[in-house]
Amino acid sequence: MFWAKTVRVEKMLSDYFDRCDDCYRQFESAFETYFAHGPTDSFAESVLEIHRAEGACDDLRREIEYLLYGKALLPESRGDLLGLLETYDKLPNIAETVAFLFSCQRMELPTDLHSAYKELLRVNVESYDLARRAVDALMTNPRATLHATKDVEHKESESDRLERSLIVEIYSRDIPMGEKLGLKEVVLLIGTISDRAERLADRVAITAIKRQI
Repeated sequence: MFWAKTVRVEKMLSDYFDRCDDCYRQFESAFETYFAHGPTDSFAESVLEIHRAEGACDDLRREIEYLLYGKALLPESRGDLLGLLETYDKLPNIAETVAFLFSCQRMELPTDLHSAYKELLRVNVESYDLARRAVDALMTNPRATLHATKDVEHKESESDRLERSLIVEIYSRDIPMGEKLGLKEVVLLIGTISDRAERLADRVAITAIKRQI
């Protein structure tokens, strides 16, 4: 790993990315509960688990940042890694935000739209997983990142198509405008996951190019 000036930095990075993965696995589990039973107390408890997982990510990210600010790495590498962490951190954060919105509003989606929302959630979780792979490629072989980052870009485009289709369906319905706006807000918020995954992939690509110069 090109940043591995110390074993400690390498180990903490690995732990951080694993904690972010755990946050998204909790996110998937929570929405399995939601679509099976609705915004019940069980779903609220699952959302609390996401909050705890996201908090664990934040705690370790801060530890890594303190270590880096203590000049654990050379200045250029330190800046690259701090920027990567800042961008990556927005992914567990948005997962928590999406789940919290469903929980605090006790969001009820139209039953016939469940499959469309499930598909949108699936694609956006996949965008996170692909972004994680791009980071793994950066850490092990920067020359292999181009394909990985392109996969994230394609997944984000897929999410955009699903978002537009779902919003058109929402606005075609004979329901109060307030309900339409609420349903659209959820669509756009879920889509933010793939948007942030694409931003992470862009940063990975730039950093990989710098490593090869």
